[in-house]
Amino acid sequence: MNVELIGYPTEQDWMECKRRALVTIGKKPVSAPDSAWKHSILEARHSPIRYLRFSFYIECPYWVSVHFVRHVHAQPYVKSQRNDRQNKYDRNTAPQDAPVSMIFDVNAEELMTIANKRLCNQAAKETRELTKMMCDKALEAVPELKGLLVPICDYQGGVCHEMFPCGRCPKAETEWDR
Repeated sequence: MNVELIGYPTEQDWMECKRRALVTIGKKPVSAPDSAWKHSILEARHSPIRYLRFSFYIECPYWVSVHFVRHVHAQPYVKSQRNDRQNKYDRNTAPQDAPVSMIFDVNAEELMTIANKRLCNQAAKETRELTKMMCDKALEAVPELKGLLVPICDYQGGVCHEMFPCGRCPKAETEWDR
């Protein structure tokens, strides 16, 4: 598997994120956002972070790509397997591990959601590996994401809310468990 970060938020994108945050309280930005502000708005998961886009070029087995195309606030561009678009194999008999390339555009909020779901031990090992590769690349470009690209149990305070926990964290008790 291979992941390349081909696009990430620029300083201008961060300024526009700040502009969107401030317009909601009737203000305009007077300075560029600093690192602490960037981390704070990411951690709070306020809607302006949806303006911040990451683009990844990914090569992975076809079945792994399917785990990512299910995320509705991301835009995948997956290489077609149609027989009229390629002649390397018959689409109808293609194995699930046939390699596929894609570009995956995702906003900052959805990247954190993907990390929450796809770093969970309930996700397939290969899916976790690909997600970790994406998160590592995003962290190199945007260090303010530190501590935010984590499994859902970490995000939810060290308890698991999955229907079938992996055992990494204790299962959260709900009124339905009583």
